Amino acid sequence: MSKILDTHIHLWPSTATTSKNHGWMQPGHFLSKRHGISDYLSTTHSTSPPELQPSGFIYVETDRYLPSSAPDVPTEAPESELRNALVAWAKEPLAELEFLRRIVEGSPDEGDGFEAADAERMKGCVIWAPFHLESRLFDLYIRVAEEVAGPRLWAKVVGFRYLLQGINDEGEMRALVGSQRWVTNLLSLRRGRGGRGWAFDVGVDTHGGGIWQLDVAAGMIDKIRGIEANDGAGNVAFVLNHLCKPDLSSTPSSAWPDFRLWKSLLTHSATQPAVYMKFSGAFNEFAPSPTPSSVSALKESLGPFIAHIVDQFGTGKVMFGSDWPVCNVGGPNGEENWGLWRELVAAFVEEAGDDIWWRAGCEAYGIMI
Repeated sequence: MSKILDTHIHLWPSTATTSKNHGWMQPGHFLSKRHGISDYLSTTHSTSPPELQPSGFIYVETDRYLPSSAPDVPTEAPESELRNALVAWAKEPLAELEFLRRIVEGSPDEGDGFEAADAERMKGCVIWAPFHLESRLFDLYIRVAEEVAGPRLWAKVVGFRYLLQGINDEGEMRALVGSQRWVTNLLSLRRGRGGRGWAFDVGVDTHGGGIWQLDVAAGMIDKIRGIEANDGAGNVAFVLNHLCKPDLSSTPSSAWPDFRLWKSLLTHSATQPAVYMKFSGAFNEFAPSPTPSSVSALKESLGPFIAHIVDQFGTGKVMFGSDWPVCNVGGPNGEENWGLWRELVAAFVEEAGDDIWWRAGCEAYGIMI
């Protein structure tokens, strides 16, 4: 194996470990402590040999806290008023950018959990943006984010994510992704990076939220592709996270009642151009059953799902991602699950390894390692 690009990790400093920083990080949460690059590298080195260390990683936003669904300001307000309201409302997502800026500029604060030399390991960042807001506010937020990030970090922004999985009402999600503001904001990603475009990471949860979430996401991609076909301005790259979180708790796993529909929806999305899948996140989808602890048992459970993904997307559109440190929540090895996930992926991709280990991620995010 020549290279490994870990396309999905999360980081946060010790100053961002409460529910005021991440709404999901309640007191006593397993992840409510620092997770920095030094912690990540400690885990990869303790669970895998030197020749199987990641060559780099893609940082993915961590769902920082927002005090409300939108800033309390009328859309027609003067830009200065909108800016002030946005900055106050998005305090935590902007603090996340400040943390990432310290990484790329090699200037750690106490509690950041990285060394100056670690900057080169972060090959790209997928950050948050308010795709649900009116386009005037969205565009202004992007400008504010660029200012906060600074040129070195902004050059490493390769995509955006707005988690859909937390929307529990099907009608609400369909209305959102079908709205003109959402569509306009998504299509604007094609202008990013000097015209090379930014990707959009799609986070849906067919296990915890319902198979309808994947149906909505597939329809969203169809709608965007239809518009793109008519305007000739290129395609937004969509990166589906975590196999779209299928329910792996059944025995056998393919006995999941929605397995056939999961397959059908992904078969359809795989036919669309520039749609990718992350081979990631599965450790958290065995609940309420225990997560298998051996590679052989994990491979047996995941086999029908991975076979379908690889068959439909092809290895050139499937990428390795560890989902560290979230992989430790449902993983069987405490805080040592990175190596087990790498071993599991290796068991599936022996022949077409380079595509999944690094090539697909580089293509989707427009980077080189």
